[in-house]
Amino acid sequence: MPPRRPSRGRHRRPKNTGAPVYLTAATLATFAVSGVNVPGAIGASRGSGTVPVAASLGVRPSTQLGAAADELHSRVAEQESVRASRLRATQALAVQRLAEIARKEAQRRAKEARERARPTWVKPILNYRLTAGFGQSSYLWSHAHTGQDFAAPVGTPVRTIGAGRIVSADWDGAYGRKIVVLHPDGTVTWYAHLSAFVRTSGTVQAGDVIGRVGSTGNTTGPHLHFEVRPGDGDPINPLPWLRAHGVRV
Repeated sequence: MPPRRPSRGRHRRPKNTGAPVYLTAATLATFAVSGVNVPGAIGASRGSGTVPVAASLGVRPSTQLGAAADELHSRVAEQESVRASRLRATQALAVQRLAEIARKEAQRRAKEARERARPTWVKPILNYRLTAGFGQSSYLWSHAHTGQDFAAPVGTPVRTIGAGRIVSADWDGAYGRKIVVLHPDGTVTWYAHLSAFVRTSGTVQAGDVIGRVGSTGNTTGPHLHFEVRPGDGDPINPLPWLRAHGVRV
């Protein structure tokens, strides 16, 4: 007995309902770039049955993608140029600051070198004429002369002969205005007959101006009366002492 044929109504071939074809994003992108038409794609026209996937998805053709890539490359290049310019400006500022630091350091070292090269002992007056010397006698003095006189015009700068500390600056009878300086080795120097005090206290360095030549006290004319007293003891002849310390007078 021949097999029965299936009922015509229950086994019909499914009709094409025109349902959309769903593709993966990677596949659609590939089609969009290559310009492939996908049959039956979403939004396909009934007349042709096919439509470019790129157009249906709003994807730019390859020529437009190339232009977009060029624009993106141009923007990236511009940003890189701005960053490079800012980096160069930062580097230039850093170099400038380092140069300023180096300049100040060089000035500091030069100052220290000048201080080291500064003479330990100097003349008490730069321009002078030697007059009354140590040990001389005169009716002006009650005993032998205790120092060396440096004749100079009133107001001539008087300098401390070496580093030390001013221990007194005051009027002292026949000495007039007098400054006493104590040096690190214990030597004490006197500067007398001053017309004015420039320094009256504090530490001093060799060559610092501490007063002005005058004619105060017991004197016949403007001059500096200079004394050297080792260990603050009795005065000694200043000229040999100065010469022994490298000072030419």
